[in-house]
Amino acid sequence: MKKISISLLTALSLFVGSFYLNTVEAAQESNADKMIESRERKTSHFADIQGHWAQTAIQEAIQRGYVDGYPDKRFLPNKQVTRAEFIKMAVSAMNVEVSSLSSGSWYAPYVAAAESAGIYKAGDFGNSNLTERMTREEMAKLAVKALGYKNVEDKQWMYLASKDGIISGTAPGVISPTGTTTRAQAIAVIERLLQVKSGKALPVDKYAVAAAEVYWHKTNIFSVAPEIFNGPDNKNNTGIKSWKVSNLKFEGKDGTTIQVEDLLAIDWNNPEDPYRKLLPTKSKLSYRTNSGDWAKFSDDLKCYVIIVNARIVINKNPKGYPITDRVNLQIHGYNGVPTGNSLIAPSVIESSDSSKKIYGLVIPKEKFSTDGSIRVSVESISAGAPIISQVLSRSILIR
Repeated sequence: MKKISISLLTALSLFVGSFYLNTVEAAQESNADKMIESRERKTSHFADIQGHWAQTAIQEAIQRGYVDGYPDKRFLPNKQVTRAEFIKMAVSAMNVEVSSLSSGSWYAPYVAAAESAGIYKAGDFGNSNLTERMTREEMAKLAVKALGYKNVEDKQWMYLASKDGIISGTAPGVISPTGTTTRAQAIAVIERLLQVKSGKALPVDKYAVAAAEVYWHKTNIFSVAPEIFNGPDNKNNTGIKSWKVSNLKFEGKDGTTIQVEDLLAIDWNNPEDPYRKLLPTKSKLSYRTNSGDWAKFSDDLKCYVIIVNARIVINKNPKGYPITDRVNLQIHGYNGVPTGNSLIAPSVIESSDSSKKIYGLVIPKEKFSTDGSIRVSVESISAGAPIISQVLSRSILIR
């Protein structure tokens, strides 16, 4: 009798326990389904996101639960976002632990959480007013910090964010660092940030990367022509790491000073290149051949055009430096022997379009050889005075 009783009690206990667990699990699943269904219903309530460019990202954000619409059933995707609002969304989306504070503004707990997570620190913005609208550069800065980048240079934030696919351009070749950040833009950035943090590689707007590089250090040669100036052999102080903004202003022994405003690479074979508009048409653009003649550009000429915008800002010797609005650009390291009109080494370019005067070189994409190192430098145009020169970059390129 005791054995039977024990068996019955065990069976009954297992049945009750199983029934209880199944009931709890069913209730949990039901609640989860209801939460998902509720969020899906919310996304369909906002008529102002239907057909919006960020509709999918907004729906994802609502379903994740870190953003919602307004009581009047509008989402207002184009409404400007403040710094505090973006911090709250980012912290909530990344599930950063937020502790309640006994006093302070509504956003204080989220700011404290962002500081603890290393996403934000006081002084990250131009001032300490977190209720001001957030700029695109400020948004990029917090996103890059959330990815764990260290030792980031001033103005490098948008370059890193665009290189990782988190920020795209507002137009081809336009990044608008001081532009407005909207709710839709903020959500799109946060959703991309979450994807990158999970290990996903995102599509990259190459024109945004090039524009961000110009914004960061006044050149785009490492983005537009990476196989020439920033190949995989470049490490330490070569390639993009060799470029320093501080080198763009330099002086001679007499104090005559040159300022390089920018150095731009243009892909001649890409009609969509945003900087192609700086060049004249092919009938008005020529390069100097090995024989000293001038040859016209053609559609099948595989090349990059490198133009420099520089000037003498302090001239201590006007007679010795009579030309102040431009400099000579030099790219060293090509060691082939050109024949005829072949382009296998850097060559001087000339524009016959008076409205598009440009100064620089054309470099080949193919059929060239190098001594293993490409050096980009600029120098003064002198009339008997000592030449003032500066090396701007060094790249390893073995061809």
